[in-house]
Amino acid sequence: MEIDKKKLKVTHFIFPLVLLIIFLNPVVESYETLYQWLFMLAHYSLFIGGLLLTYRLIKGTPFLIIPSGVIAVFWHLPMYFNLAAAFTSYRILNDLTLVLAGILAGIGSGKLSLLQKFSLIIVWMTADTAYSIVFLLENPAYSNVVYSFSPYTPSQEINTAVVMWIIMSIIIAYIAGKFLKELLS
Repeated sequence: MEIDKKKLKVTHFIFPLVLLIIFLNPVVESYETLYQWLFMLAHYSLFIGGLLLTYRLIKGTPFLIIPSGVIAVFWHLPMYFNLAAAFTSYRILNDLTLVLAGILAGIGSGKLSLLQKFSLIIVWMTADTAYSIVFLLENPAYSNVVYSFSPYTPSQEINTAVVMWIIMSIIIAYIAGKFLKELLS
């Protein structure tokens, strides 16, 4: 692994740490059991917070992206998603491992070419779009219909899908803006 000491500045850590602090506190955590969309927003924020802690700062083997993806997919399988939503011990594990997944993705993406990064973004967007459609269709597996311990009802799933689309749109707009800025400079 290589650390880029030029980028090792306090300012590099401000946004990711603020993002993590917002979602890793008891107040927000308590609302995550009430609102599925907030729980999903926390998933994005924890992963992105972890990613931004290491992205462009630490460069390691691209193979770290594999365990990163496995962790992210694991917590989005219906049973584990609902366990993390319902029980604090699972949520702590969920939160910590999603931050770890982001850290691994940040380290693993450091040595990827632009084409490889775009390919990963396309894979993520495709998977997340399919996943949001599952929520849009009010799939009972992500609610208390299938898992009685789940704090969520199927009616919450449409809001969750909308939040996912908004987040994906923001991320794509940001990436497109950065890409255009690089092209024009």
